[in-house]
Amino acid sequence: MNFQHLKYFLMVAEELNITRAAERLYISQQSLSNHISNMERELNVKLFDRSPKLSLTYAGNLLVETATQILDLHSQFLTKVGDINRNYLGMLRVGVSHTCGLALLPDILPAFRKEFPQVEFSLFEGNSNQLEDELSHGRVDLIICFQPIMIDNVATVPLTQQKLVMVVPKVFTNQLFKGKADEIRRQFSHGGDVSVFQKMPFILIKRGNRTRSIVDQYFSRYYFKPNLILETENTVTTLAMAQAGIGITICPELFLRAMPATTATAGGVDLFPLTDPSTFSNLAIGYRPDRYLSHFAERFVEIAQEILREE
Repeated sequence: MNFQHLKYFLMVAEELNITRAAERLYISQQSLSNHISNMERELNVKLFDRSPKLSLTYAGNLLVETATQILDLHSQFLTKVGDINRNYLGMLRVGVSHTCGLALLPDILPAFRKEFPQVEFSLFEGNSNQLEDELSHGRVDLIICFQPIMIDNVATVPLTQQKLVMVVPKVFTNQLFKGKADEIRRQFSHGGDVSVFQKMPFILIKRGNRTRSIVDQYFSRYYFKPNLILETENTVTTLAMAQAGIGITICPELFLRAMPATTATAGGVDLFPLTDPSTFSNLAIGYRPDRYLSHFAERFVEIAQEILREE
């Protein structure tokens, strides 16, 4: 049994479907089935129950945990050797939300790739809870997210402090304030008042996201109950909806970079920052100090800091 066999086993354990696992591994279904059968014969134990559908046995679940640790230690060893030899071969695994990645990675990745062209970059996208789970289980090396990070044994490197911004369709501002709309825009450009939009529809990111938690706490503090018409997993969707005049959304100012391009039918948006200090949030990179952090991972952190500092 070798590292490849363990990788094949983990893929089947993840998919619990030989056909899908074989497709992801780019091998034939028969070849993958043979690998699993050979492992079971070598270990003299059954790893999967085949009926009524594929599922892990008790021994199979134990092997998932052990194989994950073995492959992780192997990966860390190769990274250490690469750093010693200064050939910087390996993989950097980064977890980030979809919108944060869209806002940051187009600036960070080219600089990183220029410095480390032989390092493979692997990206995991998910919400705050999913990113923390990936980090805690060693499936990513770094996560980029808003603090606080809710798991233990994580070191953080600050990147930037962000204000939350109300993204309000211009048609809403015009409708509410009519002839005074431009005056209100100038006034709210220094700090928006959410209470005046009490009756307007809101579109927010779903709960479980760190930004949504901050927004909900802000609403609760000011006894504000939004007219919530839609929740979505994707901040880009909320921005597109605001731009289309459907509802108001709230997001970190950094995420405005990900706003879709305006169209002929879009009426545009007003951007009103929230000035309550409770809505300020710190974007950071988190990593596990008990795991080896490669030189190229450290440089990724430094490059991110340099780019955000310049901006």
